[in-house]
Amino acid sequence: MDSQCYPGGCQVVPVWKLVATWPSEKAEENIILISDDDDDEGESTQGSSVLFVEPQEKSPLEEKKSEELVDEEGDLVVTYCKQANVMPHARHDCTTRPFERRESDTCSPLGKNADICEQCYCYICDKLAAECSLWTTPSLCHCNAHNKSNFWKAQRNFALAGVLATFNLELLELDTELRRGGDLLEKFIKDLSVAYNKYLTGERLCSPGRECCCQPKLPPGQCNVCSSQNMEVVYRYSDVFELVTRFLNQAEQESPKAAAVMLLGAAKQIALHKDPAL
Repeated sequence: MDSQCYPGGCQVVPVWKLVATWPSEKAEENIILISDDDDDEGESTQGSSVLFVEPQEKSPLEEKKSEELVDEEGDLVVTYCKQANVMPHARHDCTTRPFERRESDTCSPLGKNADICEQCYCYICDKLAAECSLWTTPSLCHCNAHNKSNFWKAQRNFALAGVLATFNLELLELDTELRRGGDLLEKFIKDLSVAYNKYLTGERLCSPGRECCCQPKLPPGQCNVCSSQNMEVVYRYSDVFELVTRFLNQAEQESPKAAAVMLLGAAKQIALHKDPAL
C-alpha cells in the first residue's frame, strides 16, 4: 500500500490502483517520487513512500508544438513551429499591414498605407515610419513610397544622397569625402540662393540731381513725392561674387573628391544666373 497526496489531502491506495491511474505522456504531468528507503537503485517503493502527482504548468515562453505532414512521399513532417520575430522592414514589405502600390501618388495615403507596425520603416527617409514627419503630408505622402516605382526611387536617392544625387552616383559609391563635399555644396547653394534673390530684387535709389517740382521747391532728395517718382533700381552683384569666391577658395583646401563635387556644383549654380537689368 502507498500513500497518494491530492490537493484535498492524502489517501492510502493499493499499488495496482496507482498503476491504473498513472498519468500518461499525453497529459504531460510531472510525477515527483519522495522516498526514505535506502535502496540506491530505486527499485522498491515500500515503506513510507509518497507519490505527489501534480499537473505541469507551462511557461508563458513555451511555444506550442504541432505536427503537420508536408510531404507524403518524402515523409517530411513539421514537428515544431515557432513564430518568427518581426525584423525592421520597409512599409511596402510589411506582412501584417496591407499595402497598395502606385507609380507616383503623393496627394493622400492610398488605402491603408498609412497604417504601420512597430518595425515599419519609411522607404524615403530610411527611419522608423513613426518618426517620419512627411508620412501623410499632402503632396508628399511618404507612406505610399515603394521600391517598384522609378519616381519613389529618385525621391529616396535624393533624400539619402542629398545634392549628390544630381551627379548620378550610386549610394554605395558615396564615401566620407564625397559626402563632405556634398554637405558643403548644399550649404553653399542655400546661402547663394539668399544672396542671388537679394541681387534680383535690387536697390531702389533716388536719381541724383533731380529738382523738386512741388511748391515750395525743396532741395534734391528731400521731397518724398518727387523722390518716389524718380526712383531707380540698382543691381549689385558684389555680394554674390564674394560668396562664390569664398566657396571656391574653400574647395581648394578640401580633398580631391570633395573639391570636385564643390566646383562642379558651384559651376552648375552660377551658370543659371542672369542679369535682371537685361
